[in-house]
Amino acid sequence: LTMWSYIRYVERPGVKRYLLILLFFILGLMVKPMLVTLPFVLLLMDYWPLGRFQFSRSGGAGPDSQPPSFSLFLVWEKIPFIVLTAASSVITFLVQRSGGAVGSLEIFPIHYRIMNALVSYVSYIGKMIWPFNLALLYPYPGKLPWWHVSGAFLLLLSISLLSIRNVRRFPWFAVGWLWYLGTLVPVIGLVQIGPQAMADRYTYVPLIGLFIMIAWGIPEIFKKWRYKKEGLVTITVVLLLMLTVISWSQVRYWRNSVTLFKHTLDVTEDNYVIHNNLGFALAEMNRTPEAIWHYSEALRINPRYEKAHNNIGTAFILQGQLERAVEHFSNALRLDPDFRNAHYNLALALEAQGKYEGAIYHYTQALRIDPDYARAHNNLGVVLIHEGRLDEAAIHFQEALRIRPDYTGARYNLQKILKP
Repeated sequence: LTMWSYIRYVERPGVKRYLLILLFFILGLMVKPMLVTLPFVLLLMDYWPLGRFQFSRSGGAGPDSQPPSFSLFLVWEKIPFIVLTAASSVITFLVQRSGGAVGSLEIFPIHYRIMNALVSYVSYIGKMIWPFNLALLYPYPGKLPWWHVSGAFLLLLSISLLSIRNVRRFPWFAVGWLWYLGTLVPVIGLVQIGPQAMADRYTYVPLIGLFIMIAWGIPEIFKKWRYKKEGLVTITVVLLLMLTVISWSQVRYWRNSVTLFKHTLDVTEDNYVIHNNLGFALAEMNRTPEAIWHYSEALRINPRYEKAHNNIGTAFILQGQLERAVEHFSNALRLDPDFRNAHYNLALALEAQGKYEGAIYHYTQALRIDPDYARAHNNLGVVLIHEGRLDEAAIHFQEALRIRPDYTGARYNLQKILKP
């Protein structure tokens, strides 16, 4: 409804339908981080193609432009968007930070973030032009070579100056470029979310800006060409065929988790997260030795990756190497004392070794972190039986059944100790 009310301001014949399609296309593609840039995008569209405000060469209002107060109204009418996006941004940031997804300045220093942002801007353009070596996750590179950063900065600065210099002659060029730069700001890494340096999915909305530049730029380049129509049709057919082949090639990597993760490792370096994920996928296929190798690679790259410590510990339990499993679970808990699964798995390993006091402690810690962890309630009850604490065991079996009424193992264990 707000989109439609905004469209009603448009008085140019033939523009309403175009704007309606474009705005709802954006709305359909809009991923949550991009939502904060919506007021900015609407202001760009006010300048072009709507022409709701213009500036003369002297910097004042042109003869055909609206009074200055109308320009202020363009901002005022977007206050609801600004309020909603501000609230969404704060909530999203707090949720991500509470979940541990927001990287600290100690792990990702601000100068590293700026360098990565500059290079990522150019990398996204490169992947749009030549979409090969696409990856599920691009690992954070840390410090980048100075010539990469300098080259990216000079390229971005040159295009920006060119767009500003020709803003009146080619308004679509400036709007498309500012669209690209502006809509990427929330996800360019200045606020680091997760371990990735960049992500292809972040470009769904920003690349619309570059496509605007291409869609209006190509006819401008070929407008004096005698065979413009034939040439553009030929170029379009060739590009569509190329992109069809590339899409077919990319889809093959998405057959299953193993093919996807292996491809990602082929086109990236030191990708400890994907090594860990591939190990997990292989472990689910009972390919434990291969899984252990990938977990080990993840820990070689990042010895402080607690998830890989936990996963390799689980694999060692399956191989009966309990001492090595305990070592890795303990390492995981040193890195993250509130790692629920590591507490649970360490308790399993200690229970298998007959170290019931340690098992009770870590099952209890897992339940402190997640009181509704049904398996931990059931397993704690089993260990308490070994210690002769039947009343406490019954309480935990009952809790497991309260959480999961269909938990047959907990029901059997409860009936066993209640049997006269």
